[in-house]
Amino acid sequence: MTDKDLQRLKDELEIRNLVGKLATMADLAEDLTEYFTFWTDDAVFDMREPFGKQPDDPPTAWKVSGIEALRENRKQLRDTGFQGPDTNVWHANTTLHITLNDETNAEAESYWVLYGSKDKVEVLRIGHYHDKFRKEDGRWKMAYRTVTPGRAGTIPPMAADR
Repeated sequence: MTDKDLQRLKDELEIRNLVGKLATMADLAEDLTEYFTFWTDDAVFDMREPFGKQPDDPPTAWKVSGIEALRENRKQLRDTGFQGPDTNVWHANTTLHITLNDETNAEAESYWVLYGSKDKVEVLRIGHYHDKFRKEDGRWKMAYRTVTPGRAGTIPPMAADR
């Protein structure tokens, strides 16, 4: 195995750990200071309309650009009880496939499942991530996340509804 092969394996493992860390921190971390270190300063979080959206469905797409907008967005998600500790919402990433485009750029495709539990565990939503990563100062970071929800389940209830 060459040094180049070993570096590719190391890069893929770092990206896999990054994707997993973002999910668990979104659900469990009391303080998101470390969470934001895994995003580039110009990061974009792009929430698309769900697969199968009907013309009479209310719009649900939104997009935030830049780390400060992402900070505010995560605060809003936590303030509404949509995400974070004690919300009983759990993100699970599956079928992660990583493409290393070059030494500092990579992409990944994966499915996600959003579980919720109050009285029983249930699938709240499923969907697809298309992620773009950039290596900065020797560390992989999330640069762009496109989220396309599916129509399985319902929009997660807020904390007050649990």
